Amino acid sequence: MKPSTSRVRLLSAAAILVVSAQILWAQDFTVRMKDQDGRTAIHYVSRNAVRNVSSNPVETDVIYRLDRGTIIRLNHQQKTYTEITLAQAHQQMEKNAGSMNAQQAKMRRLGMNAAGATNVRKIGQGETIAGYATDKYATKTPITEGEVWLAPALEAPPAYYDLSSSYAAAQMGSMGQIVKELREKQVKGFILKMTGTGSMPMMKGISFTQVATSVEKAPIPPSTFEPPTGYRKVAPE
Repeated sequence: MKPSTSRVRLLSAAAILVVSAQILWAQDFTVRMKDQDGRTAIHYVSRNAVRNVSSNPVETDVIYRLDRGTIIRLNHQQKTYTEITLAQAHQQMEKNAGSMNAQQAKMRRLGMNAAGATNVRKIGQGETIAGYATDKYATKTPITEGEVWLAPALEAPPAYYDLSSSYAAAQMGSMGQIVKELREKQVKGFILKMTGTGSMPMMKGISFTQVATSVEKAPIPPSTFEPPTGYRKVAPE
């Protein structure tokens, strides 16, 4: 039996959507950034994985395996790595929430106001960075105030935002709170610039800036998203 014309059209349309989705996420991109001290950070974004290489030599690289729903942390000093699931990241976030509340209570006893919610507010159109138009947002956390510039044309797979926001929130840092807030407000686009200044007395004068110096669209080798040969897997702390 020959399929009807309408069925053929539906199947053709579905095939086009599948191919279009594959094309959309098939174009890998690499964002290179530099901070105020000249240190560089690199973000590798592909359809199935994202890797963030920190500009701070003390920090670890983080690989988000979107195809497996796991988060890998590389410790280059010890040549080890850990791998946790999204559920484990949520557990860590709940565990750290208690620590954060205790820390805030301690700061209040010392006369430091650590209370207050994280807030992200759109300012408007931002500057063009590394060839991409951006939207500018004001950010505020209990300990910092700053701004971020996002490029709507640079979009990572949706699964990346789920993994990265959960992991970042679990780390309790100011940037983690900002990422989580952006995710909750469904703000899309890749961050190409961020600035921040400490708003607490003990952090007065401390500031940071990180801006993209280049964006390259080219295939990324799959090995980029795997632990290096010789690295030993260890249990997460």
